[in-house]
Amino acid sequence: MRLEDKLRHAIDHSVYSNIGVDDHHIKPSNIEVANTTLSVYPLPAGPYDWDISVPEDTKAVLFQLRSSRTIELANAKAGLVGIATRSSLQATTASMGGDVLITITAYAAIYSKVAAALNLSHKVFSSAGDGIALTDAYLTLTGPSTRVLRLSWTNYGASIKTLNCWGEVGILG
Repeated sequence: MRLEDKLRHAIDHSVYSNIGVDDHHIKPSNIEVANTTLSVYPLPAGPYDWDISVPEDTKAVLFQLRSSRTIELANAKAGLVGIATRSSLQATTASMGGDVLITITAYAAIYSKVAAALNLSHKVFSSAGDGIALTDAYLTLTGPSTRVLRLSWTNYGASIKTLNCWGEVGILG
């Protein structure tokens, strides 16, 4: 992930001596995250928030989250990749691993708050791999110099479920 203007760096790495391909590019700040303890009650309760601390000057993040649900023979996991900003109306995600047993459902989908999506993921984030969906993602201040990535979760099941996801948050700027 290189967000700096490519004109600042040589395109041909051979002009640099004793420097590797990634040695001179700015690397994003990455935060590893996991949550396997948040109890999410079914509707009409919720949504339930999970706050992840980020630097106070953060304006946008790229995040990827995986669930415990296995979706392929090679033990691949369901999950999502998304972008969140300081606006709760701009989050967008690509979610993989949705229900395939019900007709007229999507195995992979793009969700966007700009397009008025109610959820930002398939309902795959419980310890059983069902019921809980990401419903919102945005950056918010929680103190005078404290900012968090707020991820909101909704349980569409019939009983209390435990959130089960892990992943990484990359600070874009």
